Amino acid sequence: MAVFVIMLKDYEDEERVVYSYGPNEETMGKIEYDKKKGVINQLSPIDSDSYPDDFYFKRAGRRLARMIIKENNNFVERTTIES
Repeated sequence: MAVFVIMLKDYEDEERVVYSYGPNEETMGKIEYDKKKGVINQLSPIDSDSYPDDFYFKRAGRRLARMIIKENNNFVERTTIES
């Protein structure tokens, strides 16, 4: 059975990009890429007893890293990851 992770871009400027991530649009955490420092940070975890934050955060982090490395900093508005 596939599990989907949704990522929605909340904000982007020359210093950082922030995404909401999670299993659906009602249950989301926040992840950021600091463009100046080149670091991915978790701003807030998923707050749910039903969904393990670590699982979703790792996949969102991998997708964000792919946008940085393989897609040449092309930060899309919305993406869905199938795991």
